[in-house]
Amino acid sequence: MKGAKLQIVRRFRASPEKVFAACTNPSVMARWFGPKDFRVIELNADVRKDGTFAFRMVGPPGEMAAEGTYEVVERPTRLVHTWLWTDGPATFPPDGIVSRISYDFSADGTGTRLTFTQEGLGDQ
Repeated sequence: MKGAKLQIVRRFRASPEKVFAACTNPSVMARWFGPKDFRVIELNADVRKDGTFAFRMVGPPGEMAAEGTYEVVERPTRLVHTWLWTDGPATFPPDGIVSRISYDFSADGTGTRLTFTQEGLGDQ
């Protein structure tokens, strides 16, 4: 996928199964999803290959929404989906840019190492 790439690696004191569940259960995701000072107001996810998700959140710049399709669901090691901003303030989000997000979960001692990668970002 062309465009800029963002990668974040974090370690959690929970099993890969629990961390994977936190990234796939809509009621749990709504508690942590999005940047600081943002609040999820709607989140639906059909976490299976070719399933879709859609969410809406509100924060300082206003209300915004995104959607995507799950391409890979390998419990509890890998999750991949597309990402498309569908609504937001005039200056954000970028129109029509579809990126791909992957979550790779691996056991790390008594916890989990999560590698989050977003590819295909525009010039943001």
